[in-house]
Amino acid sequence: MVLGRTRGKAATPDIIVIDDTDSENEGGEQPLSKRQRTTQTSTSKISAEPPLPARMKNAHLKGRKRFSADIDDLKQYVDKQPICIHGVRVTKIRAGDDEGSVDVRVVDSTDATANITLVFNETSDYPREHMLFSYTDGPIHESVQAALATVAEDGARPLRETIERMLCAIVGKEPPNTDGADDDEEEEEDPGDYDGLLDDDDFAIASIKGILDRSKLQRDFIDVVASHYRPGLLRFSADDFCLSVSVPVIKLADSIPAQALMAWDRRLLSRSQHLVLLISGQCGIYPTLDNNGSYTSSAKNASVQLKFQVGLSGQYKPSEENAREAVRKFGLVVADAEDELRLQQEREAAEAALAFDYSEDPLGTPEPPPPPPIAFEPVEEDTDPGRFDKFSLSSSFEHLLDQHFLKVVNIRRVFRLGWAGAELLHSHAEQQQRSTQSLFDLNSQMYFAADKEEATLDRNLPDDPLKDLEPSADINLMSTAFSYLVRRMTLCTRYCLICHNRLDTDYEALKPYVCDKNLCAYQYYTQNRGPKLEYEILHNPQTVDLLVSIAYCSAAEGVLDDFPVGMGLRVPLPAQSTLIAQPNNRYSAAHQYAIQQPASDPPKQLQPDNSGLVEFDELSNQQKRASVAFLIDSLPAVDDMRKHLERKVKPGKSKPKLTEVDPATLPAAWSTLRWCVASCTAYLEPMAADEQIGNLDPSWKQFRFTVGAPDMEARFKGAADDAKKRDQNARKFPTLYAFHGSSMRNWHSIIRHGLWFKNVANGRAFGDGVYLAKAAETSMGSYAQNTGTIWKKSRISPTACTAVVEAVNMPQEFVSNNPHFVINKTEWLFCRYLLVKCPAAVDQPTPRGAGHVPFVSMDPKHPATFGAREIQIPQPGWKDNIVLQERRNELLTSNDEVDFIDQEVFEFQDNGNEVHMISDGDDDYDDDDGTNGFMDDDDDYVVSSKGKAKAAPAPKAPPKKPTNDWKHNRDYVASAIERRMPPPNESSSGSLQAVSRELKSMLKEQKAASSLKELGWYLPEEFIDDNLFSWIVELHSFDPDIPIAKDMKAKRVNSIIFEIRFPPTFPMSPPFFRILTPRFLPFIHGGGGHVTGGGSICMDLLTSNGWLPSYSIPAILLQIKLAISNLEPRPARLAQNWDKDYQPGEALEGYKRAANTHGWTVPAGFDKLVR
Repeated sequence: MVLGRTRGKAATPDIIVIDDTDSENEGGEQPLSKRQRTTQTSTSKISAEPPLPARMKNAHLKGRKRFSADIDDLKQYVDKQPICIHGVRVTKIRAGDDEGSVDVRVVDSTDATANITLVFNETSDYPREHMLFSYTDGPIHESVQAALATVAEDGARPLRETIERMLCAIVGKEPPNTDGADDDEEEEEDPGDYDGLLDDDDFAIASIKGILDRSKLQRDFIDVVASHYRPGLLRFSADDFCLSVSVPVIKLADSIPAQALMAWDRRLLSRSQHLVLLISGQCGIYPTLDNNGSYTSSAKNASVQLKFQVGLSGQYKPSEENAREAVRKFGLVVADAEDELRLQQEREAAEAALAFDYSEDPLGTPEPPPPPPIAFEPVEEDTDPGRFDKFSLSSSFEHLLDQHFLKVVNIRRVFRLGWAGAELLHSHAEQQQRSTQSLFDLNSQMYFAADKEEATLDRNLPDDPLKDLEPSADINLMSTAFSYLVRRMTLCTRYCLICHNRLDTDYEALKPYVCDKNLCAYQYYTQNRGPKLEYEILHNPQTVDLLVSIAYCSAAEGVLDDFPVGMGLRVPLPAQSTLIAQPNNRYSAAHQYAIQQPASDPPKQLQPDNSGLVEFDELSNQQKRASVAFLIDSLPAVDDMRKHLERKVKPGKSKPKLTEVDPATLPAAWSTLRWCVASCTAYLEPMAADEQIGNLDPSWKQFRFTVGAPDMEARFKGAADDAKKRDQNARKFPTLYAFHGSSMRNWHSIIRHGLWFKNVANGRAFGDGVYLAKAAETSMGSYAQNTGTIWKKSRISPTACTAVVEAVNMPQEFVSNNPHFVINKTEWLFCRYLLVKCPAAVDQPTPRGAGHVPFVSMDPKHPATFGAREIQIPQPGWKDNIVLQERRNELLTSNDEVDFIDQEVFEFQDNGNEVHMISDGDDDYDDDDGTNGFMDDDDDYVVSSKGKAKAAPAPKAPPKKPTNDWKHNRDYVASAIERRMPPPNESSSGSLQAVSRELKSMLKEQKAASSLKELGWYLPEEFIDDNLFSWIVELHSFDPDIPIAKDMKAKRVNSIIFEIRFPPTFPMSPPFFRILTPRFLPFIHGGGGHVTGGGSICMDLLTSNGWLPSYSIPAILLQIKLAISNLEPRPARLAQNWDKDYQPGEALEGYKRAANTHGWTVPAGFDKLVR
């Protein structure tokens, strides 16, 4: 294409595309959002008249009439015959959406297209005296920017001449002579003008930021397929793409027990879908890794930072739209219609309550009737096959891949280790802050031994792409990353979900958990790094209700002994009257709540701070139990949480947060809720009607209940098979069933640790072991007595729990078999069901029909009974086997064909040094022939079949900056910063390094920018002082059509001046942004733009909830500029007292007020940061 060359160079033109929005877009795409400014002109005059079609026709007209007439004439002219100059032709012209704007579609000889909008600011002075602006709907090359700037600098000209001169400037030709009298003839095209397209002009009309080695990509695709995975390519924009690798989830069931998969996340096998890994952040470059697993030089130059997203999709790769949403980093907080309606209803309800005087009601206030039973309706699943859904382990795997994967790969390649050895070496290097080489020299045998240990595992691990790979061989990023993901998923219960180190424990849980480090527990709960609480509330509300109710009972009755410590909880100091003493026999079944006595031991004497809160971790155990009960009691009902999370939001908007359900609820309460759910490592789920035990009282709600390691069931079956070899009765009836009952308060511990017998539960008259009863009445009556301690917000209101346990049928080897079974071999026990006593009003599954459920054949010598009737237990796993078979059948019959983008990769043929383009097929605009435009992704990647892309020819001269570029006003900034706060006085070596890197990076980007106007921000170097923790930054060059830009122009405000202050914990904590000047109109007075009344910014990414250490200051500034430019719900405006500077105190108060409104967490230490 032509638009990427310097002047005087023969070139092939490129194109400009604008859809006629008077009707539907061609192809149905939505027009791109405005707007990327490129040029702005002076007000010079010119007397020459351009060559027009029927140019004398409108000569007598002036101003707006002349402007409208010229557009109409050119539109009619172009509809019949395109304007063509040097191979570049204009194929469509129309009046733009804004006053004085013209949309132009330009096409070059390669049928690439581009869109340019010309804006004549004062059409009343057209065509003799006006200013010209231009912008495009996407990125363009510097040469195009220079061409548009040149046309703008030429001065005021009629529309036709402006377009002609623009086309000539694009291809580097002199404009036609407009001084002559007869210029109607079109200049003939010179083929020599664009013969050198492929030879000299490797860059197309848009800036080429990516180099894609298509031959290497094809080889890697083929290798991925050979590993029985599915590769994919997704195109996002002109300078970015995304890779995907996937495998049907059903294939994971070959190496991971189906029960474990469903325990980790029920969605994994709920329908036919794929486990998908998205790899983004390549900046248009492939390959990005060298043979040692480090970034290539081209990747380093482009600042490549690979990002990984793990999720589920209905097809082998998600749609482009869903993939783009998955890798999106920010979301604006925008009130939608539902928000406004909800707030209005709440205001009306509050006003009505205040207006009613209950004291004057002669009848008193009657007790409201009990609410009708509400069924937990299942949440509708997304049926879009191109969806990309996160599941419970997504965040942990993504953190592992983002932070550790490439380092582990590098260690493997350098030291020739396997995955286990490399992970161990990397962990030691991180913990000890020593080099990997020194550690390997000292303990090489330890790391090789770790690899040998993993090789002996009885679990099937995926193929290792790096095993036996030659040191000089290229790394296949896709197959290596996905193989590593599948391996860690197979072994996930052996590793901490946070630090990702191997767990040092004899007990392996069914569901993955965290190690015993306080920092891991803190991140697991406070940062939602475990199973997603929101998903559990949406899809398993009864399970959440049960777990919270059991924790409440355990705390309120004084037996809770594992607490949510290490999570930084700040809670009210419990009153002495709320403290309950731990019973002498904490497992006593005869516990009577009516005679429960308050604790006599004096509590710890702690002094609450100004907010009335104390550190939870400093409380005594009695105080902790009272505090947990108080926090749970303050939570909303699970029903209310679920309704809030089900609210629909606009694309790009932040999803509803739990903390927004009730802003008055303490943050510690939400963390306690997360702890109640995430600390449960058992599989607990309400059972469908066809899975339930028969002949039970319907008041006992049935849950599927499994606790232990993922392979515990396999070990249990192994023990049963061994029994069949040794006992004749066991051959016919290998297992038996019995009941285990315990007080309600004990189940918080049982659900987490299983049926241990290290604690005396109800005496051990028949020996040490787990006690089981043949008759349900024994467990339910004597041991699982009803509790009177019920969480008042609970829907199911559980009062008692009993487990149904399957045991190996070898009673002669039990510790005791009469009157109870006492078993001391835990591998002989397997929990199957949890029975929960609930009120009759709680919804129960519809009774199943008879005849289609296979039941277990009970040993007649030891039947399990309820009310003298033998219970009917469905065959364990029968439903799972049906689900697995359904998924396998769906896989066999699926028609998930390779799409044409991936097909092109597979079918690519090496043609020497020819440069190839990859087609995307997802046009931003379609031209008249249906071919892709330059704004599409087709021509923005230059791909070499030799594995090395052609380098772009160096420009002969640096790009010329526009003369009308934004200019920094030093005096304006100096007057504003006189009232800046004193610099922060706290810092750390780590934060100093991080701030220094950010400062160096910003100054480098600012210096390299071709236009400050396009950059949009400015960091004045003269105001950088010795304290790097306080910066001054200007935001400028807003879209001139939005209200804030018009206000700034009217008030002669050159920029919005920000003060940025960095905490000593940066980059782990966000910086504080506040506006110094000008003053904005507050939201309560009709303002907007996400600016608080004190001049701080209302965005979740600047709070503890939304902040990530990977965020850069330029990216945040871009988001702030977008937020200020956002016209919803109301546009930002300057206040009448716009020249009154903001004060530090009001900025902090506004920030806290916004955070409290949205339920965001204010980072610790901000009070010290803002002084």
